[in-house]
Amino acid sequence: MPQSSGLLVIDLQFGFSPKPDLVDRIRDVTQDYSVVVATRFCNPPDSLFRTRMNDGNDGGAVIDVGHAVVIDKPGYGLNHAAITVLREFTGITEWGLVGSRTGACIMACGFSLWDAGIPFHVIRDLCASEKGSMCEAVSTVLQQKFGV
Repeated sequence: MPQSSGLLVIDLQFGFSPKPDLVDRIRDVTQDYSVVVATRFCNPPDSLFRTRMNDGNDGGAVIDVGHAVVIDKPGYGLNHAAITVLREFTGITEWGLVGSRTGACIMACGFSLWDAGIPFHVIRDLCASEKGSMCEAVSTVLQQKFGV
C-alpha cells in the first residue's frame, strides 16, 4: 500500500466475537498503512438499536490491532464527528475498510465516506460477513455502488 493510505478498522470488538484468524490477518496488514483508525460501535441506551431490537450489547472493547485512534460510532455509519476525525489525517488520500459486519456497519460506513467525498475501498477478505441471501444482496450493492 502507498504511504498515503489509511486503514479504517470497523467495529472489531470483543462483544461481536470476530474469528481470531480475521483479527490476526488485520493485525498483519496494519504495518502496510501510514495510519490505522478503529471505530467502536457504541449505541446509546435509548437508541432504536437497543429499544427496538432489545439488544443491550454495544460490542464491548475494541480489539487492539495497532490503531492510533478509536472513533466512537453511535450508529451503523460514520457521523459528522467521525468524518471530521478522518479528515484531520490530511496526508491520507484513501482509506481501506476492514472489520466486522459487512452487511451493516461496513456498508453504512462506505456510504458515509461516499457522501463525504472521501475515497475508500473495502478489503473484502479482511471483513467478517454474514451468510445467506443478505450477504449476496450486500455483495451486489458494494459492487454496484463502490466497485468492490
